[in-house]
Amino acid sequence: MPLCSKQIVFTASYLAETKPGEGIGFLFRIENNAAKPIKLAEPVPSSAHWYARVGNRWLWRASSGQGGSYVDAVNERGPVFAYQPKSAAADPHFITVPAKGNYEWVAHEHDNAALAYRPGCAICNYPGEHEYKAVFAYAYLPSADEHAKDLLPCGLRSNLVIMPPKRESK
Repeated sequence: MPLCSKQIVFTASYLAETKPGEGIGFLFRIENNAAKPIKLAEPVPSSAHWYARVGNRWLWRASSGQGGSYVDAVNERGPVFAYQPKSAAADPHFITVPAKGNYEWVAHEHDNAALAYRPGCAICNYPGEHEYKAVFAYAYLPSADEHAKDLLPCGLRSNLVIMPPKRESK
């Protein structure tokens, strides 16, 4: 699916853990500079992608989420892909951002599973890596039997969010 026009801006900022067990979090903001409201299916974001600097390149380290993804974190206008479920969610929730308005929220790892950094292999964090960034995406295709009116027909991706080094597992 294509990315939304530049009239809809999705940004994220890192929030460190402030209470033990709370986990890291992010401040998210959607600015809708369009003339009509937009409606998004939760969770927003629907995916997260982590990259580490290796020399002068950013290499993928982990992804997680519920359907929204894209191919290249460095390509800010790269396509967004979405998984289409076979059936509608039992109790769907939506976010509506008013025309010429914005919506801002904080989410932690335990609020949205897509926000948790989960490398898929033991060697995904290489020795010497110390710079990490995350990119968040939103993409949603309703199931064939879902009739949620006015859902956003395009995808969103955040800015690259600078992350602190990950603690090594014991």
